[in-house]
Amino acid sequence: MYVATATRPDIMFAVLALAQFTQDPAKAHWEAAKHVIRYLKGTSNLELTYGAARTGIVRYTDADHASQYHRHSISGYTFLINGDAVSCSSKKQSIVALSTTEAEYMAATHTVKEALWLHSFLGEIM
Repeated sequence: MYVATATRPDIMFAVLALAQFTQDPAKAHWEAAKHVIRYLKGTSNLELTYGAARTGIVRYTDADHASQYHRHSISGYTFLINGDAVSCSSKKQSIVALSTTEAEYMAATHTVKEALWLHSFLGEIM
């Protein structure tokens, strides 16, 4: 979890999916964990680079509707400042959405909460 959070956001979804099975992992979960480790080893020489574009704050948000076996939607957002990712989240929604619109609305709610926090944190700077 530390590697995904602190240094490699590209593996976050896989790590979060595997974290749900830490109590009783099956063989498939061990194989998936080894696949993540092989991916990390194979991409260790790659790096994230940040550009110098002056685009201001850009927000992306999305949700899937019950695509997982547990029927909970997964929602996520990313905030970019001048093209650089400064905040991102991907999480299982706490309740089962009855429609795609409801899942998107819940994702937008979490995104707005983060936007308000970023605005209060960066208000003096931006």
